[in-house]
Amino acid sequence: MEAGFEVPEILATGVLKNKHHYLITASGPNGAASDYLVRKPENNKAKRQEWIKAFGQYIGAMHKAGIVHGDLRAGNILMEPILPPRFVMIDIERNSHHTLVPLSLVKKNLVQLIKRISFKDFSAKDRTLFFKHYNLAYSRFNKKEQKALALDVIKLVKKQNLWGGDQNI
Repeated sequence: MEAGFEVPEILATGVLKNKHHYLITASGPNGAASDYLVRKPENNKAKRQEWIKAFGQYIGAMHKAGIVHGDLRAGNILMEPILPPRFVMIDIERNSHHTLVPLSLVKKNLVQLIKRISFKDFSAKDRTLFFKHYNLAYSRFNKKEQKALALDVIKLVKKQNLWGGDQNI
């Protein structure tokens, strides 16, 4: 929480007899961000768009703070679906901190995130909204670089054959 990003409270840690380590944390919000960011009948469109904006800002602020999540996917960000939403970062053992996040890690994080959200349920308009608010929070890239970043990330996701459908390229 020191950098302004909530993580579950650690309740216990230790080493088992078989030398495996364990970590027990308090629970956070009940749902993964991906549960609320995609189009589903139960996800109100107006609220969903506000959640996408807030999620883009959250990830942008994370990168601005120099944090790289070691396994960034929408399932590793828990979300309480209120306005504004509450986000809780989990699976943080491989996170790293940088003065300026290397562009390769920015792209890696965004690919990790976007490849886990089915594009058939997360439209081009949704991606545009996410990237717009990501860039508003991160404020590192000029307009040309912002467009190139979004296109590179989508190209990388597509190259990895993780697109989830072509109808909405």
